[in-house]
Amino acid sequence: MTARQVRVINGIVRWYLASYHGTASDLGLLPMFTDRERVGAFAVSREELGRDDGDALFRMLVATTMFQRRQDVQILRILRSLSSAEVAHLTQPKRLLRLVDQTPCEHLRSTTALHDDCDLAKHKKTKKGRCSRNPAVPCHLKTHTVLMRRYGHFGKVPTSAALMLREAGATSISELRGQIFAATTDPLERAKRLEGALSRAWRVSFKIASMFLSALSAPDLSSVPVPWTQAMDWQHFVVVDTNVDAFLKAIGYRGSSSYDARRAFIRRASERINLRSLRKGLRPVNARLVQQAMYVFMSATNRRANADDCMHSGAATCEACPVDVRKLCPVRS
Repeated sequence: MTARQVRVINGIVRWYLASYHGTASDLGLLPMFTDRERVGAFAVSREELGRDDGDALFRMLVATTMFQRRQDVQILRILRSLSSAEVAHLTQPKRLLRLVDQTPCEHLRSTTALHDDCDLAKHKKTKKGRCSRNPAVPCHLKTHTVLMRRYGHFGKVPTSAALMLREAGATSISELRGQIFAATTDPLERAKRLEGALSRAWRVSFKIASMFLSALSAPDLSSVPVPWTQAMDWQHFVVVDTNVDAFLKAIGYRGSSSYDARRAFIRRASERINLRSLRKGLRPVNARLVQQAMYVFMSATNRRANADDCMHSGAATCEACPVDVRKLCPVRS
């Protein structure tokens, strides 16, 4: 890691703390998932979070999976468009498992079968859910893929997540967490096992698992208290999306393209930046906060949609930015 890379990252973090940290425009964090105006009926309440409500956590996981390969503003629009009844149909694990047991299709009996054998898709013209393995079966996955308004196979997500819990011997995400915590006392191992368990569900990558788990465990990112900070290495949950990846490339990252390598680079970088010296009250080291600064800075669409972003203030504001930071800005005047 070069001195220039550290200097640029430090500049981005300063910009983020001054411009976005703690505001409603800081997306992907717990406040977004608790705000009904932004995520509609997918919203979870602080009371539900406080009691580790299983249905609420599952609802939040399903919502999180939607944030893949589409602009955040588009996904938020989709989430808000679904009625409470439709969200309930997608996000109640007990109900999903009953539907699995009642549906005469062997391709949705397990996470492995869903991954390997179910070829759920959408009809190109009608946009209705379809498959070639059991086309005559009116399974709930075909309904879900229409509701979720993503790729045809996205209809597998809710059921796959419910099956993931059943196969782990848990009835909820909070129970799954309890099992893992009982199995090991090592904070990093707990984090890795939770990430790995969730990643068995369809479309729940390390990125999505980290986004979900960090929202519940990484402190200092918002005023909403996170419920899972204790006894787990929350620094492990770094979200490497296309924006973060673009930032790493822009500063000359030449390491491995693996998720773990990029995560490790960001963790090392965060150790070089004393956040407490930038803002009183923050923990000195917080990899998730440093990564959030990278994500927000490179999120051109989100920044354009935010009337308070400095890009709307004109060229004079850009000139006030450090040169190294200004050169990387995707929306500079």
